[in-house]
Parts: sequence; C-alpha cells; structure tokens
Amino acid sequence: MKTLIICFIVLGYSTMSAQEKPQIIYVFDPLCGWCYGFSPVMKKAYDTFKEQADFKVITGGMIIGDQIGPIGKISEFLKGATARVTQRTGAVFSSLFLDTILTEGTQILSSMEPSIAVQICKQESPDKLFEFMTELHKDIYVMGLKTAIPSDYGRLAKKMGFDINKFINNMHEDTFKELALKDFEDANTLNIDSYPAILVSINGELRELARGYIAWEELNKILVKELKQ
Repeated sequence: MKTLIICFIVLGYSTMSAQEKPQIIYVFDPLCGWCYGFSPVMKKAYDTFKEQADFKVITGGMIIGDQIGPIGKISEFLKGATARVTQRTGAVFSSLFLDTILTEGTQILSSMEPSIAVQICKQESPDKLFEFMTELHKDIYVMGLKTAIPSDYGRLAKKMGFDINKFINNMHEDTFKELALKDFEDANTLNIDSYPAILVSINGELRELARGYIAWEELNKILVKELKQ
C-alpha cells in the first residue's frame, strides 16, 4: 500500500487533499490480446460508473524499443494465446490475423504507434476514448492494422469520426509521442507490467483492484463496493 501511495504522488497527485470524485485508472496496451477481450467489459464499466468516478487511461508500452520486431518471432505463442483469449472472453480473431499475418510473420509489432493513436483520442475526443480503444483492438486483430505504419490508421480514424489527414499527421507529431512515453513511465512507476490492470484512487489512497482479465459480473461487484466507500 505504501508503494502505491508513493507512486500516486510521483504521478502528480496529492494524498493530502480529498478528490471530488474517485478515480478509476485503467492500464492497458493496444497489442495486449487479453485487453482486446477485456475491452467490452471496460467500456461497460465506463458507461456504468462514469457519473460516479473519473476514468484515467494509461498505455503500458508492452512492445517498445528493442522488443519491436516481426510478429513471426512470437507467432507460435500467439496462436495458443489467441485461442485462450477467445475461449475465455469470446473475442474473435479473424482468419486474416490468424492464417495470414501470423503465418507470414513479417508484420512489425510496435506498441508505440497505437499508443500515440490513443493519445490523440484522449486529447481530441476524450468522450470517445473507450469506444476508440475497442475499435483499435478490432482493427488490429480483425482488420489487420499494420500497427507500426502511421498511414494505416486512416480506416480507424474515419470510423471514429476523425479527420483522416489530421489524424495521420498527428501520428507523426512529437507532442503525442511524448504523451505516450509519459504513459509508459507512469505504468512503470505503478509497477504495472502485465495487462489489463485496474486501480482506484479514493481520497488520495491508491489501490490495485484487478490484474488480468475478469468478467463484467466480477468487476461490477468490485467497483460497486469500492465506490460506496
């Protein structure tokens, strides 16, 4: 608990003053298959509790730096992992992803560009953020988004009502990259290195509520209990 309180101070909040609302913090990564399966649950949590709590989204930076590379390096792992995600959550991975992208193995995996896309949505249309994250996951795992190529985000931008050219231009802006890097730092400060993760801050006290996939029924019970305090 002390560690989380210290992290909270580092992240720019004070434990000495009460918050107007509790804050629910969601740490995820766009390339995380379990986050894809969890995205409908998290969107439902936002829709259900957005009047009772503020929501903060942090992108974790699962595949960055030296980890960026061809998907073929982990294709065998992903074949098993995607099957487990589907079995547990019902999330669908398309034949394009499973039979073409994984088999060819050449597509580059990078968390940086999709995390930049999330930052753009945070700044430009924060009310769309949870819907945007859901559609981003689908674009990766159903439509075959080339995550490391900024120009490939036009389809997603159009679907979410953004100006395509402006969105793609923003993908190249240092401002949004710096915001993504700040998120990665914040996730590291919170000691979150597996996803999804949910934390809550109430009156300056930060607690981790869940790590990994949980069903809506369980998350709903947890949040109802926490937000009644």
